[in-house]
Amino acid sequence: MRIGIIGAGFTGLTAGLRLVKKGHEVVIFESGKKIGGLAGGFKDKGWDWELDYHYHHWFSSDKHIKKLAKEIKHKIFFRRPKTSTRYSGEIYQLDSPISLLKFPHLSFFDRLRTGLVIAYLRYYPNWKPLEKITSKQFLVLSMGRRSWEVLWEPLFKSKFGRYADTIPASWFWARIKKRTSSLGYPVGGFQEFTDSIGSEIKKHKGKIICDAKVENITRNKEKVIIETYGKKYNFDKVICTLPTPIFINLVENLPQSYIKNLRSLIGIGAATLVVSLNQKFFTDGTYWLNINEKDFPFLALIEHTNLVDKKYYKNEHLLYVANYVSPEHEYFKKSAKQLTKQFYPFLKKINPKFRKSQINKSWVFKTPFAQPIFPLNYSKHIPKLQTPVEGLYLANMQQIFPWDRGTEFAVELGETVAKLIVDS
Repeated sequence: MRIGIIGAGFTGLTAGLRLVKKGHEVVIFESGKKIGGLAGGFKDKGWDWELDYHYHHWFSSDKHIKKLAKEIKHKIFFRRPKTSTRYSGEIYQLDSPISLLKFPHLSFFDRLRTGLVIAYLRYYPNWKPLEKITSKQFLVLSMGRRSWEVLWEPLFKSKFGRYADTIPASWFWARIKKRTSSLGYPVGGFQEFTDSIGSEIKKHKGKIICDAKVENITRNKEKVIIETYGKKYNFDKVICTLPTPIFINLVENLPQSYIKNLRSLIGIGAATLVVSLNQKFFTDGTYWLNINEKDFPFLALIEHTNLVDKKYYKNEHLLYVANYVSPEHEYFKKSAKQLTKQFYPFLKKINPKFRKSQINKSWVFKTPFAQPIFPLNYSKHIPKLQTPVEGLYLANMQQIFPWDRGTEFAVELGETVAKLIVDS
């Protein structure tokens, strides 16, 4: 079969790899100048490794990623960095049962029940009952209101905004179920990893066309047609991995009932600031800091070079300032320089010794579709991979439920849609 794939992120690349290895003719269209999608990255002058736009690490439980890495012969290293939380003006390490038991802002009983619930969720296999209630309801009932207010509510509000109280408990289960203290990172960065997948696809005679924005998808009697910059390509099957709102606008003659269902799906964007420093920001070795403070304008700080050696980045210290926001948010209109200036007073609150003179440069990366918002009982409303248009498939983040966004599940989704096409 001749198969077209729209989008060269992890889902599109994985599907492409599986299909070319089955002997199919595959053409992948990518609107960007290079492959990778949200998992892509960039390299500043003098750096040996790429730095990622939005993603940061993998977990030791990510079996699909590890299997894929072995297949394409790309090395991953694993380490156990320090994860902390800022609450009430102080930073506390919170990445193990022992550190949780030492946390002073919960009673011993609340600490104990919080730890027991987390341990229970790690081994509890059935998420289905949990999609019927919100995370807030579940956590207040199981861990206590104080635990919700101190540990979880600030993070839910920072990540999901006005949707914070509506997120199903199955989402929280998925976060706890898959997360590990041991974190993995691909040698060379996420961009180099996706480039390795691309090289493997080309080795099997697959074709990848970058800087090729798809403008229209139609169907005639026999073929699915992709149009990009006025040029038309005919395929037996087409996989679209783009966000749902973009997909709707590309495809002709979708049934109105199908469009209505897709338009009901909600997602939010991300604005990620990356700052290069000439000194460490976290002197205690913290890699990931959750901000559980109501007045802070960002969700988390991630010091990348406390996970990956700074020698790969010309000995610069690299700090992410992470945010999930709607595309209408003011951050989408601001430059890296403006955001750095806005965030500086809060960075100084966290590290009083921090100075502007420590900043080398900064970059900002924005995407309008980064995090799906799953409603209660979402499993009944997940869009099918096969669309109403014969031969056209949709595979994106809104179909990975109950899991959260992540490259592990993008790879799994790519394998699933490829298998569906082969079996058909």
